[in-house]
Amino acid sequence: MSSRAFNKRVEIWQTSVVADSYGGNTVSEVLLKTSWANLKTLKSNSNLITDLGLLDASNSIVITVRKRNDLTYDLQTMYIKYRSEKYIIKSYPTNVNFEDNIIQFIATKESNNA
Repeated sequence: MSSRAFNKRVEIWQTSVVADSYGGNTVSEVLLKTSWANLKTLKSNSNLITDLGLLDASNSIVITVRKRNDLTYDLQTMYIKYRSEKYIIKSYPTNVNFEDNIIQFIATKESNNA
């Protein structure tokens, strides 16, 4: 994949539980990295839809980024922001063509009904 294919800027965020000064905990969101990515919509006839348990593919995207050695993706605590929209990571990153330089995963837009 050529470098021109990575034409979208995404932010990689992580949520964590932080102790507050009153003996309790609060949830904190931290920007980990900003990275160039290639974003594509998930095809509605893909087998991945049923494998991931998605009901609708219209809010899901396939994100392709360069592999970073300083970042380990965690499905439980990490999410992606693109154009101020929050996307929840749904699949583990896969090594594209086993070349160890590009990874790909699926993310779904967070519902505004929360």
